[in-house]
Amino acid sequence: MDADQFEACWHAHIRRVVAYAERHVGRDASYDVAASTFLTAWRTWETIPSEPLPWLISVARGHVRNHHRSLRRRAGLEQRLELLDTSAATGADTGVTATERAEALRVLAAMPEQDREALLLVAWEGLTTEQAAEVLGCRPGTLRMRLHRARARIESTSSNPLPLSRSVQ
Repeated sequence: MDADQFEACWHAHIRRVVAYAERHVGRDASYDVAASTFLTAWRTWETIPSEPLPWLISVARGHVRNHHRSLRRRAGLEQRLELLDTSAATGADTGVTATERAEALRVLAAMPEQDREALLLVAWEGLTTEQAAEVLGCRPGTLRMRLHRARARIESTSSNPLPLSRSVQ
């Protein structure tokens, strides 16, 4: 690795990489994309073609896609948290503190969709495992496995029992 060559490449192309990223992710995130792009270049310097700009833009494009994916995941998580918060607001348990509730919602939102839905059908909707399995179109044994995974996730991620339902704990 020739640090002088890398530095010359950086000076020659950083503005164009930042400009490309800025058109796709905005000013603030463009610097992160450019930094990631040049980190990739540093790590793979021996494989970069003699004319690096197209390669750098291609790598930046990949980092832009990763940035957009990350934003979509975050928006999805926020939406799930909002939906869970709205549905939890109608619950009858007034003894739950705000921090316990926030913790429960965070853990639920982070669960895989199938496990969360199984848990909520049994805990919040009061369905039996057979009824919940019918709703989800799976076998009762499959539903019990999803419930087991959901409960295990709750136990491993929270120091306090979550305020879901006694039937879940």
